[in-house]
Amino acid sequence: MITTLTAWYASLQEWMMQEMVLPILYTFGGMGYADDAIAGLDWFLFGVFQVIIILLVFKPLEKLFPVEAVSNNPQVRRHRNIAQAVDIFYTLIHRLGLVKLILFFGFSELYFWFEAQLHDIQFRRLNVEGWVPGVTSIPWVSFLVYLVILDFGEYLYHRASHHWNWWWQLHALHHSQKYMTVWTDNRNHFLDDLGHSAVFAALALMIGVEPIQFLWIIAISQLIQSWQHGNLNFDHGWFKYLIISPKFHRYHHAIGMGHEAPGKPGVLGGCNFGILFPWWDMMFKTAIFDSQTHPTGVKNLEVSNHVLTHQWQGLKHAWRTLKQSS
Repeated sequence: MITTLTAWYASLQEWMMQEMVLPILYTFGGMGYADDAIAGLDWFLFGVFQVIIILLVFKPLEKLFPVEAVSNNPQVRRHRNIAQAVDIFYTLIHRLGLVKLILFFGFSELYFWFEAQLHDIQFRRLNVEGWVPGVTSIPWVSFLVYLVILDFGEYLYHRASHHWNWWWQLHALHHSQKYMTVWTDNRNHFLDDLGHSAVFAALALMIGVEPIQFLWIIAISQLIQSWQHGNLNFDHGWFKYLIISPKFHRYHHAIGMGHEAPGKPGVLGGCNFGILFPWWDMMFKTAIFDSQTHPTGVKNLEVSNHVLTHQWQGLKHAWRTLKQSS
């Protein structure tokens, strides 16, 4: 079955390259980007598959097993639908590769410079494949090791975004959603998105993750995060200690709980920072396994339903906070 799916994907990718991508590049004189376009097409196709899974699997489950009942009040339903539409927009532009495209054209030279510097100083990558010959050289084993390493980086990155107030002003947009759904994960400030993509592309380069492995890691991670943000009444049972559940992550979004220091209202802190695995929260004592349902959002923060206003508000608040702290 895996062989069949791989062959089907390769055929689809080849057809799209020949019939769609290459003609566009030829028309606009961009044939020099043909090799890069193959990678871009991979990002796009993996994003399409994620969106299909969200639509056909996650959304039906959200209707069958909601953790938060959908109100019958027409005005509340209208607000909820508009908020969800905004999140769908964020999801589409992120999962279908627009952020990666901006990163490529805006920072590719910097990335290549960084790669050259690592080469010049003879930087030794982790190269997990060589740790235990015959074991870590097995593709799925090295994949899992890289997944765990990058997830630890994600935990630290996420926790940092709650530590510095100026950064929190950007990240607060992600927490502003009062009606969480499986589309909510990508409700982020574009500046935070670009910074995240740049940091983890550099980290993957430093530890020696192969491009195709990195693509799979990002795709799987994004899909799991969509699940975690859903209005889903699942805590995974004993499995919650292995993979973060929607209930565990919902507590991170709870008003006055997931982003404030315990017992210190208004003071940044929080809990349940993990992205895929709860181990880091358990290790650093930031894990709270709570089965109750709490309202989500950020105290004293109201955001409009206009994407550009979202972005401007976050940037303005971050700049003001940075100036006040200097």
